[in-house]
Parts: sequence; C-alpha cells; structure tokens
Amino acid sequence: MSNKRVLLTVVTLILVAAMALPMLNSSAPVVAQDDCPYKEAPMLAEKVAAGELPSVCERLPENPRVVELAEGETIGVYGGIWNRAWRGINDFHCYGRLNYDPVLRWPRDPNDPVQPGLAEAWEFNEDGTELTLHFRKGLKWSDGVPFTVDDIIFWWEAIETDTNITASIHTEWQSLTELVKVDDSTITLKFSAPNGLAETVGLAFHGNQWPLGFERFGFFAPKHYLEQFHPAYSASGSYEAFEEAAFDYNVDRPVMFAWKITEYDPGATLMVAERNPYYFAVDAEGNQLPYIDQQYYYLVEGTEGVNLMGIAGDLSMQARAIDLAQFPVYIENQESGDYHMLMWPQAQASSASLWFNQSYPDDKYRELFQNLNFRIAMSHAIDRNVINEVAFLGQGVPRTISVVPDSPYYIPELEAIYTEYDPDLAVQLLDEIGLVKGADGFYTFADGSELLIVVETSITATGMQDTLELIAEWWNTIGVKTEIETMTRDVYWPRAGANEVMVATWTTDRGLVPMVDPIYQFPFDERSWMAPAYGIWYKSNGVDGLEPTDEFKAVMALYDEYKVTTDPARQVEIGKEIVRMSTENLWTLGTIGLVPNPVVVKNNFMNVADSHTADWIIMTPGTLDPAHFYFSDGGQ
Repeated sequence: MSNKRVLLTVVTLILVAAMALPMLNSSAPVVAQDDCPYKEAPMLAEKVAAGELPSVCERLPENPRVVELAEGETIGVYGGIWNRAWRGINDFHCYGRLNYDPVLRWPRDPNDPVQPGLAEAWEFNEDGTELTLHFRKGLKWSDGVPFTVDDIIFWWEAIETDTNITASIHTEWQSLTELVKVDDSTITLKFSAPNGLAETVGLAFHGNQWPLGFERFGFFAPKHYLEQFHPAYSASGSYEAFEEAAFDYNVDRPVMFAWKITEYDPGATLMVAERNPYYFAVDAEGNQLPYIDQQYYYLVEGTEGVNLMGIAGDLSMQARAIDLAQFPVYIENQESGDYHMLMWPQAQASSASLWFNQSYPDDKYRELFQNLNFRIAMSHAIDRNVINEVAFLGQGVPRTISVVPDSPYYIPELEAIYTEYDPDLAVQLLDEIGLVKGADGFYTFADGSELLIVVETSITATGMQDTLELIAEWWNTIGVKTEIETMTRDVYWPRAGANEVMVATWTTDRGLVPMVDPIYQFPFDERSWMAPAYGIWYKSNGVDGLEPTDEFKAVMALYDEYKVTTDPARQVEIGKEIVRMSTENLWTLGTIGLVPNPVVVKNNFMNVADSHTADWIIMTPGTLDPAHFYFSDGGQ
C-alpha cells in the first residue's frame, strides 16, 4: 500500500481514537451512558429507547468512515426530507448516485488516488497479481446482519460467474482466478496477470452493491437474504425470483448505503427512501450519518416535469435533468422559490454526440459508415457555432475530442479536428466516395437504392432536441436525407445495445477518466454505439457479436495492454494513443462540449460544493458525500 494510503488510514484511526477521548477534545460529543462516543439522529434514538434498535455503537463498525469537511462546509443537524424529481424506474441514478458507497471511493479531488470506502485499507503484492482488501470490522447490512467477505464470494459465485445472470465476466475481473477468505473482514484476490483495473474500475466504479439498477455492476450482495431466491442455493429458488429480490427497488432487500428505499410501488407517484440505521459513516464530531431523515422521489413526466418542480422551488437539491436552456427562468424565479443556482463544470466531451453504427446489420449502410471520409463529410456539414448559441446559450465549446482538458489523456491539437463548418467540402467528399445525387437533390447508394439516415434518441432535453433538429436540417440540405426518431429510454437502450440503431445519440461523458469505462473510445461492449456488435464480441472474448475490423482490433489490443499495466505513466501513454485513434477516426461524432451542469439548491440546504467536476463515472454527486448534506433548520 502506498505511503499516501497508509497516511490516510492512520489519520482516520487517530481521529476516531480522539473522538473516544472527550476529555482531550472539547468538540467531542457528550459521552452516552454506555460510554459510546457517537451520536445519532433523534428518530433512531427513539427506536433505541423503545428497544427496536441496538445502540449506535453496536450498529457502527469499529472504525467508521469519517466524512471530512471541505472548505466552507460545516457540521450538520439532523432532520428533514430531501425532495427530488424522478422520471421513473429507468431514472435509477436519480437515487443511485446519492448512495455511492463502494469498496473504494473516487476522491473529491480527481488528482488524488482512490480513497477508503467499505474497505479501510488494501495492498497489491509486488507483481500486481494479488490484491488484499481489509474491510472495516463490524460492518452491518441495513437489517443488522454482519457484512462479511462471504457477501463478496457470493457475488462472485452466484452472480458474476453465473451466466444465467451475467453473460460474461466484467473486463476488470476476467483475470481473477481465486478469492481467498483470510477472515470475515479480509479477502485476497488472485489474478492470472497484473491487474491495472482493479482499484479504479473494479472497486471505485463497479465496487458497489449489485446490481446498481440496469447497469448491473457490483462487487458484493447480501448473501443472507438473496440465497433463498437463487436456484443454486435453494430448492425453491428461481432466477426470476432472484432478480426481483436483488433489484434496487425491492423494499425488503438489505443495503449498505445511507438511504434505503422503504416505499415503492410501480404505480405510485412517490418513492420514499429512509436513513439506514446501520450506515457505517460519521462526521468529524462522531455524529452518525446521514443527517437527512428521508428522501422523497416525486414521479414526473420527463425533464419538463423535473424543471417545473425546480423552477417552482419544490426541489431540495438536484443536478440531474436540470435543463441549461431553462437557466434564465431559474434565475428569474430563485428569490420566490427560495433557492439558488450553481453551475458545475462537466467532464462531458460533448453534450450531444452521434454514432454511425459501423456494425449495422445492413451491408450497404455498414460499409458506408465504415468509410472515414463519409464520417468526416457529415461532421463538416454541422455548424457547431450555431448549435452552441441555440441549444447551449453559448456556454459550450465546439469540439470533437472525446475527453476534457483536465483529463490526463487530453491532446490539445485534436480538440476541434473536423469541426469547421464546410458544406461544400462535405458534398465533395460524398461525391468522391461514390454516392449519387438524384434529380430531387438527395443522394442514393451507387446502385440507385434509397439512402435514408435515421437518427434515434431518447433524450428529450431541449439541448439535444435542438441539436438533432439542426443537424437533420443541415444534412438534408447537403442531400443526405435524414430523419429523427424519439422514443422512451426503456425502448431505445435495448435497441441500441442490440445493434438495431442506425445512428445513436447520447452525451459523451466519461471525459475525465475515460479508460475506466471506455465505451466512447472504441467498441468496448454493447453500449459502444459506434459498433455495438463489435463491442459484444470484445466483451465476450469472441464468443458473441461480430468480429471487428482490423482497425478496431488494433485499438482493442492497446486496451488489452492497458488492462495489465500497473505503471501509471505507461497507462497514460496507452490511453492517449487510444484517444488519438478514436478522435482522428471520428468513431464518436462530437458537437458541443464542456457545457456546465446547472444545479438547483434550496437556500437552507447545506454542504453542497460550489464547484464540482461532474461525471457519471465518479457518480456525481456521490463523491461529494450526500450523507453529510443537511438542512440548516433541520428541514423545518
């Protein structure tokens, strides 16, 4: 383990020890009758007094995680309901990102290494083929049952390696050969080769409780609860029953994070999550977190519903689905709504990206989309300056590179490659690749058959809709007939992942640490919509999907090297080469990036960072420790 990690662990131990000695620390909590140095929420103290819960010291681990205060933050008070707008079951991350409690954690400062989480310490052996994790002793699930490394072994044996549940082992664990239980709180992972992805991808990004909504990522699961539903562990079990029991919306499923869903019905307009009495973190004065009692998730219709609630002052704090186009309206209403607005920079290379599907099942379209000059032509037919002004209030940057400037993989000279608006050059390139323009002004394939580009999306936010409508207009103007189809996310995502979408759209996030989940860099899996069938091939080690082109095989080989490289400097070199190949080949067609994310915050809602580089990979706002957000008036 590095000196920095050792120091972090030692500091944490010292701080907890100090809290156990109140006579030496005037800010320490009053010692309870049972000599417990920790405090708890009134709603939990009432349950302890009634005999419904053990004392807070019995509920916390020996060494709780201590959430340190950043500059400007303060120790909070208990109470209140965090009101949020939720767009339904597929908007899982509206809830999930507030409960970011994996084995290891992304740091608040992206330049720092990963931090302790459920595990308080960890170390590799010399050649990077063994990783030992030391979990906090005394961790408990939300139902009070002890968390042990058996919950990790259960995840591995019952979920990750059971092909009825997980089609193929996730990339970061494909070299995992053995899990050795040292004791209830210590486990050693043995690999067939050095594992350069374990800390970041496996434990900070994917290291949460399985399944993390439809993402189906995880590293542990409650064995004591789930084994009764699994057919390999119970004669009455079935995979259908197991999936229902394991899913995050199941109110009976125990959890390890701060707020557990306690009320959910598929037909209801309100979902409720309540504090976990066994949550393993405290503040610097020994107050068990979270501060906020409950979270209310109000079901709304799309992003419009989210922003109606936000502008009316009905959201306590929310960044998700807050529409930049509505920012002036938010400002006009912030005094009457008793809220203020923040603008978080995003690690978003492009707020509206397009992918020509190079593994599309139609031979003619697949060949066309694999032609680099076609992709360059379509890029030059886009006026990004107009998009920036119309769709993003002039707040973004025209660009095509797939990472952001703060990323170690950023290449300045590729920032805006092929972004110049030049419809004449676009037409020239289309003519040169053999497309034929008919009397109606539209191109056909060389054999005279119709050429129709269908762009599909599930994003109804104004920025995306305006962008796509403008692009369709420009592409139609140069003679490439284009149509836009909008559908719900639950329809769109399965289609895109099944290789059925001709031109897919989404935002290009992951721009800060893209190699953690490089789906926008090359066909990594079914979410790599530049060629999802090739991504499936790569993910399944050639068992499923379609065999990629040599061009894509070359970049896949580079990432294979990255995965077994533990030298950070060499990883950066490899990552930059992957970004160069992706950008120069326009596998991801970016438009406008670096657009800020508006955040609405009630004036009594505290400890929200004024500036935060937001990204899905780091589970924004999870790395800000939502458990230490609070209402200055206790939510009254």
